[in-house]
Amino acid sequence: MADIATLEEFASFLQADVNTATANLLLLDLAQGQITERIGDLDPWPTTAKAVALEAAKRAYVNPEGLGSETSGSTAATYPERGVYLTKDEVERLQEWANGPGGSTVGQPQGCFPEPRAWPDPVESCW
Repeated sequence: MADIATLEEFASFLQADVNTATANLLLLDLAQGQITERIGDLDPWPTTAKAVALEAAKRAYVNPEGLGSETSGSTAATYPERGVYLTKDEVERLQEWANGPGGSTVGQPQGCFPEPRAWPDPVESCW
């Protein structure tokens, strides 16, 4: 299984030093696991999956206590879930990548002609 992102990429995404390597690898691993459950294990990973994994791991990293909400002065923040999770929008982005626009399979041309069929062999079908 190829890693969806490295610690260096995660630190760059956070724009901060990452000093607890084991915990941060676990966050990326948990995010990768949730993505794998939806679109399978890929190598290489598509950019969409990497972006979603980094964002999911970041949410857990910046909220290590798993707070449901917090208030600082007149500013309040509410977190919909705790730990590593994918938002509805992220799941939709992954599904769109996996299914292509309009529900077709990834890698197939859009609006293609039906599969070609060979004419039956007249010798075999007539006698």
